[in-house]
This record gives sequence, structure tokens and C-alpha cells, in this order.
Amino acid sequence: MTEEITNDSKMVFAYDKNARISIPSYDALFTMIQSYYRAQLGEKEATVLIVGAGGGNEITAWGPTNPKWLFTGVDPSEDMLKIAEHKAVQLNLMSRVTLIHGPIDRLPPADSKFDAASCILVLHFIDDVQEKLKLLGTIKNNLKQGAPFVLVSACGDRDSTELHHQLNVWKSFWLDGGRDWSQVDEMVKKILSTLSFLPEQQIEQLLAEAGFNTITRFYTTGIFSGWICHAE
Repeated sequence: MTEEITNDSKMVFAYDKNARISIPSYDALFTMIQSYYRAQLGEKEATVLIVGAGGGNEITAWGPTNPKWLFTGVDPSEDMLKIAEHKAVQLNLMSRVTLIHGPIDRLPPADSKFDAASCILVLHFIDDVQEKLKLLGTIKNNLKQGAPFVLVSACGDRDSTELHHQLNVWKSFWLDGGRDWSQVDEMVKKILSTLSFLPEQQIEQLLAEAGFNTITRFYTTGIFSGWICHAE
């Protein structure tokens, strides 16, 4: 058991360190989202759906200071969910957290829909545009009318010079974090071969098609952007 906890702690440290190198404004992002949720949800009890809950940073950022929020997280990665569970246990939050291994389709039938939802750094791992739309539509269908939804994803037109300039900015984060040029160049090649980039306009179109309105980009750092919108 001690060895398992140690391994979980190492995984947590590596994940969190790399996230904050890749996105220097990572912590500020969660603070901004929390502020918007609070403005929309007020002081009432609220249920929050976290799509891609592995890593647990939504829970640790929003759980301690919002005692009336209940979290349901889904993630297809069992290892990443272990990180989320580890963090929730450390902060004594598990009484308000439900973690589900699998896609969003694994959500059990509920008496009521969610008051808010997030999908942070997930969409760019889905290659097919129709599958992206399906995910967004399923999220919308699990939300109450008017509920806030936050999407954060890699964003950009692969054929544009702007994306390549943004990648150079992103490379500088990793160079400053201790990687050398050859490592960073390989990381860029991997990102371009594994992540599904869409232009901002197309992402906003997908959100609209999925049933969201008041779509507003509120965040950009490097190659990542974020949108706040509401379920129709």
C-alpha cells in the first residue's frame, strides 16, 4: 500500500509540473472559471460535471472553497482517475466527489441534470470532428437549461503561420522549464501528429451546433484557448 501511494504521489507531481510548464497560466485558468461559476450559481447547492476529470485539478481548485458544490467526474484513463482520487482523499473531499471510469456515456441516469460543466484539455485528443460534436452534444444534454459550460482546448489552423508562431511561444515555456532544443522540437512534432487542432471559428461552430449559446472566448495561452457558453 505504501508503495502504491508513493507511485501515485510521483505521478501527481509529474502531471502537475508538466501542466504548469505547458500552460504557465494554468492555475489562473481554474480561478477564472471558478469566478464565473460562482457568479452564475450563487450560494445554492450545485452539481458540477467534469469531463476529463483525471488529474483532479478541477476538484482541488474548486472543492475546498465551494462546500456546496458536488462533483461528478468522468475519464477514460484509470491511471488519471487514480490521481484525481488521490487528491480528493488528501483534501477530504471524497464525500462530495463521484468518479466514473469511462466515457461520458457511462454517466448513470440521474433525477436531475447538472448545474455546470467543464471539459478542460480533452477535445483536442479526439480526432474525428463528428465525435467532437457528439461529446459536446452529450455534455449539453446533461446540463440544465442555461447552465454554464467551459471548454478549453488546443486551438489553431494547422496551415496558418499564426499557429506555428504560437508553437514557438509554447516551445519557449519548455525551454525555460529545463528541456533542451532537441527535446522541445520532438515535442512539437509529437503534438502536431497526436493533437487534433481546429480553428477557433470551427470550435465555436461546434459549440453552437451542440446546443450552446453566448459562446465567448475568455482565455488564450500559447496554443490553448478557452470558451464560456451556456446550454440552450
